[in-house]
Amino acid sequence: RVRAWTVLQHEGARSEFVHVVRAGTFKCLKTSEDGYEQVLSFAAPGDVLGFEAVCRGRHVSSVVALEDSTVFMLPLRDLSRWRQLSPALDQALQYALSRQLARAGEIAEMMAAVAAEVRLARFLEWLSNSMADRGQSPWRLYLRMSRRDIASLLGVAHETVSRSFGALAEWGYLKVDNRSVEIIDAAGLHACTRSTRGMADEAPRRPAAAGRHRAAVAMAA
Repeated sequence: RVRAWTVLQHEGARSEFVHVVRAGTFKCLKTSEDGYEQVLSFAAPGDVLGFEAVCRGRHVSSVVALEDSTVFMLPLRDLSRWRQLSPALDQALQYALSRQLARAGEIAEMMAAVAAEVRLARFLEWLSNSMADRGQSPWRLYLRMSRRDIASLLGVAHETVSRSFGALAEWGYLKVDNRSVEIIDAAGLHACTRSTRGMADEAPRRPAAAGRHRAAVAMAA
């Protein structure tokens, strides 16, 4: 068990275990010489933490629990033997690591956008898809991470993320209540993610139309 805000892995520390997230959410980060914490990724159930230590012997980043969580601990000294004895374990690790490599590419794609609103839209769509993969609602999101953590991941200022949430809500894509986010126009949010060089002039920004969409969703529910 890992309590909220507990450091599971310390950057630079010698590794003894690979951790597999069973429940909860973690953030992976590196600390620069001036003390700035750069968030690299977020980890959820099924993700593997600390596997880079197989080749390096030390953790390249710190891992902090964002809520009360649980992990499986696989000792590095026995991992190779366990993988040979259990093909199911070996296959599960390969799948989890492959999925994380794909997500790393998706995070890099978030950074390719110029506009902060587009970066945030891509992050929310990525989070929505991750929730759907785990059998959870892709429309109602509860953000375990802070606005500051999101800003660090996306490479923008904290205040910029707050303004971007406001803009996406004003354009009718989201309903935001502190850390609770409801996607009410998934098609519009996806259209926003497709703009790489900036916000397209033709991007829909019609709150009235969004209001009609919310009413239609409520009637359908």
